[in-house]
Amino acid sequence: MKVFKNQKVGTACILFYVILYVVWSLKAFLLNPVLSQVIERDSALWYLVSDGIMKNLCWTLPAVLLIQKFDDDLFIRKQELFQLPKDWKAYLPVFVFVTAYCVLSSVVSHRGFYFNSDGLTECLAYVFVGITEEFVFRAFLLNATVTEKNKYYAVGANAVLFLCIHFPTWIIHGNFIANFANFGFISIILLGVFFSWSMLKFRNIWIPVGLHMLWDVLVTLLN
Repeated sequence: MKVFKNQKVGTACILFYVILYVVWSLKAFLLNPVLSQVIERDSALWYLVSDGIMKNLCWTLPAVLLIQKFDDDLFIRKQELFQLPKDWKAYLPVFVFVTAYCVLSSVVSHRGFYFNSDGLTECLAYVFVGITEEFVFRAFLLNATVTEKNKYYAVGANAVLFLCIHFPTWIIHGNFIANFANFGFISIILLGVFFSWSMLKFRNIWIPVGLHMLWDVLVTLLN
């Protein structure tokens, strides 16, 4: 089965992901400890610098440049991909579903309503995370690999790549094995599939960006 329309876009996808993985791993293991000596971890400034500035430079900027370069080879062209959603009634139920799911899960887990006020500062990071990760994994990598004939394979592969990019962070936080032992990794794969579906369904990157932000914020504040 042909994955890429041409060899150039295929090579670009592979190189981009490998370089991104290496650079982001080096940041997690080497740069973050140095940065934490200057900026307090988990502070607003930390999230602004680490996720706002560094992640956008390493993730978003290259993805946008690649989308620009390979526009003719993408499943959804950039003009359609980046246009602002118009028919809000079409995608509003998806946002309602995500909100209801997170709230109900929290209520069941905590046996009542729970709000984690300590997570408010962390939510600053999710303003950037939704954009950076969706631009890389859905707007470019999925968009450059998916076709009408290979949607299931492309979405599945994208979800696995999305899972792998979390490994450095899990190792740093000491919960790498735990995320596999308690099957927590499955939620990442399902989210990858969900965000991919939302982009292909609505043919717009801002829908998965919004859903990604909403999910991260609700999970942080309600758990």
